[in-house]
Amino acid sequence: MLLKFRYLQHNKGYMEFPIRNITHTIERRAVEILTYSLPEEWIVREMTERDYGIDLYIEIVGKDRKVTGKLVAIQVKGKTEIKFNSNGKYTFSGIKRATINYWNNLPVPVFTIVVCIKTQTPYWASIDAQNREGRFKGENKTTSVRIKKEDNFNKIGLLAFNLTYSREKKWPGIESAIEKSLMSFTSFGPFCLICRRRPDTKACSTTIQYLLLQHYENYYLLSKHLYNKRPKPITYWYKEHLKYLKKGEAQGSLQFSYKLIKEMIIDFASDYREATRIANLLVVKHQAFYFSRKFPHLFVHLKKRPLTFVESDWFARYYWDEYENETQNIEMKFFDDFDGYDYLDLVDEINC
Repeated sequence: MLLKFRYLQHNKGYMEFPIRNITHTIERRAVEILTYSLPEEWIVREMTERDYGIDLYIEIVGKDRKVTGKLVAIQVKGKTEIKFNSNGKYTFSGIKRATINYWNNLPVPVFTIVVCIKTQTPYWASIDAQNREGRFKGENKTTSVRIKKEDNFNKIGLLAFNLTYSREKKWPGIESAIEKSLMSFTSFGPFCLICRRRPDTKACSTTIQYLLLQHYENYYLLSKHLYNKRPKPITYWYKEHLKYLKKGEAQGSLQFSYKLIKEMIIDFASDYREATRIANLLVVKHQAFYFSRKFPHLFVHLKKRPLTFVESDWFARYYWDEYENETQNIEMKFFDDFDGYDYLDLVDEINC
């Protein structure tokens, strides 16, 4: 026995030891590759407990190195090799339904990052965006995430990541703007005509200004985050108002002159209409599964009675005032509705 023990001591290959799981090796390597691929000023905080779907938190820091609390929750997965299809897409499977539910309840944007070990390239996907697209619908215990080849951390991919993060961070406000714009855009055309028919030097009422600011707030969020435009902030127009006050071309108050309001309408009406059209398509088509549950009554109304902003004569009627003889009592247009109303059919659909 003594000889056998000494033999084993000198021949440890015959003894049992823990074996490092290859999956752990790949995941560790994936985190290292990701960390190396990120901008050096970003802060990576690894989690001590990683069994609930979040491996680390990334804090986005700008070139000025100011730490402002831009936090992203990350799940990191490694693959020895990622093979994209002809459309540049790859499906990462095996994500637990419970994990998806956990991600959807987190107060910060969540991204899954899949790292190709062979090419040492990380690819990212927004969980929040794919959830709205209906990617995770169903009752299966596991689901999948779609990865796009262009969504990596090169210069363009990093810019797209930052824009996506910004949109998801501000999504509650964007979602509110989607709802409000779709509910109120039919009044925007008559509102434009009311303002454009007023004398330039006259100051608008508080009610008109509040309506204007509400439409502009909706426009700003939708145009920036859905239409990828760079709208002027509302402060720009207040500065323009101050210029008119100094010139004596406006009354000394916070209420805008109709001259300024007309300039605003010319500047943003077209983009607002287009951004609202995009929002409409999100609700009734591209993200219908999500919005039909988030705003069921609005969803059904839009499906049954599409908004009039899709009509080809919107600009002629409300922007260029070519229907002047028909719209002398434009205030009444706020309350115009479609002829007929399938009330019972609508109620049945809402109750489904």
